[in-house]
Amino acid sequence: MNNYLKIFISEKFKKPGKALDLGAGEFFDVACLQQLGWKCEGVDIKTGVDLEKIYKSKNKPFDLIYSNYLLHKLKNKKSFIQTIYDNLKNGGWFFIHTFDQSDQNNKSDLSQVYLQKLLAGQEFNNVKIKLFSYYDNEKNHKHWHKILEASGQKNKNSSK
Repeated sequence: MNNYLKIFISEKFKKPGKALDLGAGEFFDVACLQQLGWKCEGVDIKTGVDLEKIYKSKNKPFDLIYSNYLLHKLKNKKSFIQTIYDNLKNGGWFFIHTFDQSDQNNKSDLSQVYLQKLLAGQEFNNVKIKLFSYYDNEKNHKHWHKILEASGQKNKNSSK
């Protein structure tokens, strides 16, 4: 499981809840959260969900919505942020990890400033965005990445 996500969850949640993984890939984080008692849904192109379009889960609202290393690949980043907002319960949290525009894996214009503008279009509180370097020690990788981490909470009194 993404160690940063694990720390985030331990800081924000006292007990397991309901989570949505946007861009679930191999569903590794979903399986890890389920072992911790979370009820999870994972969506991906492999499950027939095009995250270039707004996705509305039948299982919403969620306590936590997270995504690892997908946002930089999307052309329609506004729809992705709208998907987070529409599926998150009031007071629920989101967590995003993606590559910064300065990373070799990012061919988009995704930066801290751009991500801040995307998130400002919704009723989110406690938004934090940070940029950090991370050494990828996996087999056949062995190089540094520039990671953008964004988190925040849907306004508890949101009317949407």
